[in-house]
Formats: sequence, C-alpha cells, structure tokens
Amino acid sequence: MVRQDKPTSDSSAPAVERTIQILRSIGSHPPGLSAQALCSETSTPRATMYRILKVLQQHGFVQQTAEPPTLYQLGPALAQLGGMAPRPRDLVELARPVMQRLAFSIGETVKLVVVDGLEALTLAVADTGLEARVMSRLGTRVPLHIGVSQRLLLAHQPTPVIRQILAEKLEKRTSRTITNPAALRASLESLCRAESAQGQSEGTDGVGAAATLIRGSQDRLLGALVAVYIHTGKTAAQLTAFRLGVEQAAQEISSWQVSLSPTR
Repeated sequence: MVRQDKPTSDSSAPAVERTIQILRSIGSHPPGLSAQALCSETSTPRATMYRILKVLQQHGFVQQTAEPPTLYQLGPALAQLGGMAPRPRDLVELARPVMQRLAFSIGETVKLVVVDGLEALTLAVADTGLEARVMSRLGTRVPLHIGVSQRLLLAHQPTPVIRQILAEKLEKRTSRTITNPAALRASLESLCRAESAQGQSEGTDGVGAAATLIRGSQDRLLGALVAVYIHTGKTAAQLTAFRLGVEQAAQEISSWQVSLSPTR
C-alpha cells in the first residue's frame, strides 16, 4: 500500500497539520488503525491523539470499528464533504458531445450522474426528442441504493458511505428495488469489481438502464454515463447495443479526462 507523504510545510497551525496527518494515515489504511499505531505513525503524543480523535469522531470525520480491537476509520462526514467539492469544470463540456452522439446512435436518453452526498445527481442530459423515450431532468437526485447505475456508483464509494446507507431505512420505489441490507451488501460486493452494469425496473417500473463509470487521472471516480430506456419490447441485441455503446462512450470521456489532467 502506498503511504501518503507527510506534510513538510512550516505551518503556523501545528494542530491543524497534525490533524491532517492523522486523517491521511487513517485514509491510507481502510481497515482502520489503532490509536497507538496512529501515535507511532504521526509522532503524536498519546493525550493529544485522543483529544484530536474525540473531536473528529464527534463531527463524523472518523469512526470506530464495532468489533474489538478498537480501530479508527474515516467517517461519513468526509465523504459528504467530498461530494460537495467542485467537479472538474470540463467534465460536462467534454461529455456533452459524446452523450449527444450516443443518444442519437441508440435512440435513447443519455445522462451523466455524479455522487453528491448519499445521492446520485444528474449533471447533464442528452435527449433524442423522440416521442417514445424516457425523460430525464437536470438536477434530479436519486438515493444511491435505487437503480443499477446508482448502485454501481455506491459500490465504488468509501466503506463509511456504504455502511451509512446500509444502516438507514432503504426507500422502496418498485417491487424490484433492493431494500434488504444483506441483499444490497451482496449486490455491492459484486458491483465493486465491475465498471459497467445493466438492469431494469428498480427505480421506475418498465425503465431500464445501462451504466459505465467515468474515471479521471489516477483512476479517480468522476461519475457514471447512463443510458435510460423503456425496457419492455427491447430485444437482447438492443440491450447489448445499449451496454456496449455506453461503455465505449464512457471510455472516450475518461480518456479525455486523463489526457487533460496536469502532470506532475
């Protein structure tokens, strides 16, 4: 595992520097670290470490494991803040022409969704204007457990986010919506090894979706490209074409993201 470099800046706020070191150390060990290990790794006195951890835990930036020995992991507040961070400003600009081309190629609506807190947010939509189509609106928010595209994104989120969703009451929108925590956990374990997924009737009866993740530099997850369509009457060949089209388009957007990322 690659260890994060420790800050070397001459900060006038040593407590802040120490807190950042602690968060970075915890983040580099997803299973968690003990307070003793954190003291050793960050050269922090034991009393100081416990004071910092107590404040971070109160605000949801770290959490303790349920099973002993007690380990500290990143908390859901960090993931929620990450969801509020500005997206690369060129993501929608780069995606829009690719999305429009895909929409007309397959004759279906295409949207770009990103994770925002515990929801998926629609950032862009490409619409064919055809009468028989699924309509999507900018700014639509959907809980991350509802629908295959949302679950694909959720499967690739930090463990604290997944745990928080599994601990909450899961909203049910159709008979196919996964609301059983154990079933959802199993689905996420499968999807975390995938970059694409396809399903139907989980958020709206009769509506299908094919989704592929979009990534930037250093394999960073940016969002997902999703084709939505009326599932009824579609042939296996059509469904395959939707999936392959979305995969190719998402890979094109990802390649542009990587090529435009600054090099160090």
